[in-house]
Amino acid sequence: LMERKTYFDGVERTLKEACTFDENGAPLNPRGRTGMAERGLLGKWGPNYAADPIVTRFDPENPSKLQVVAIQRKDTGQWALPGGMVDAGENVSATVKREFTEEAGDFGGDVTQQRKFNAMVDELFKGGEVVYRGYVDDPRNTDNAWMETVAMHFHC
Repeated sequence: LMERKTYFDGVERTLKEACTFDENGAPLNPRGRTGMAERGLLGKWGPNYAADPIVTRFDPENPSKLQVVAIQRKDTGQWALPGGMVDAGENVSATVKREFTEEAGDFGGDVTQQRKFNAMVDELFKGGEVVYRGYVDDPRNTDNAWMETVAMHFHC
């Protein structure tokens, strides 16, 4: 646990270097108490890693207008950037592509459209720029577990 990485302030460090631990050895949220102890809804003690692709384009009909891809969450109905949790051993670049495809690329079984979308995603996700890496203020954060994300920008 102490050797896991954290980016809570944008700098890669081990939990041992960056955090304090309570009397039971659980890491303490670097942003302070939340009022909820232990892991809560998060899967891991300490940082829980997410990856968020920010996909933009200029509107083909009005090139002065910038557009961004957003999805409507099925669980809450709220609008959000596509993104999700980094699987164990997975690279962030693979996570942003996987999450974007899962959340923004459902064509209801239309195989032709799905193939076309997948080819465009393969090309788009060859690039990308990290625009943020660090702590995320998330309602699931607890005193001992918190969200950290890497946000990457992709422009088509």
